[in-house]
Amino acid sequence: QADGKAEFDEIEDPLPFDINAPVIEIEDKDYAFFYRDLTENLEGYIGKTVKFKGIVATDARLPKNNVVIGRHIMTCCADDIAYRGVVAKSDGSYKIKTRDWITVLGILSEGYSELYRGRGPILTVKEVKTAEKPTQEVATFY
Repeated sequence: QADGKAEFDEIEDPLPFDINAPVIEIEDKDYAFFYRDLTENLEGYIGKTVKFKGIVATDARLPKNNVVIGRHIMTCCADDIAYRGVVAKSDGSYKIKTRDWITVLGILSEGYSELYRGRGPILTVKEVKTAEKPTQEVATFY
């Protein structure tokens, strides 16, 4: 602009997936966008069914039959890669363990978890399938 002030783009970029679909299917390459939007706009995901691929992590702070399903996400550089996932609860009928790659289908809600040290997204698992790890294991903002 002529007055020297920076001009910001007020248009929000569309998400690379349809949040209003009967099942929100997250492609491998879109996990970072999904996780960021989920944590920033959790209320918009409550009651929604999602399907995504992730790696399983267990944690002693979680109740029985609860795990975390997520991905390693790189925001800008290799130094900031961090595992980010969603607490997932199941009926215990799925035989999954730490470091398993799975495709999970579940319904999102909000609840308290020690892992979040407060409230956050909780995935009630409806279906689990073993999966091959993606070509690019670390999710990025492309």
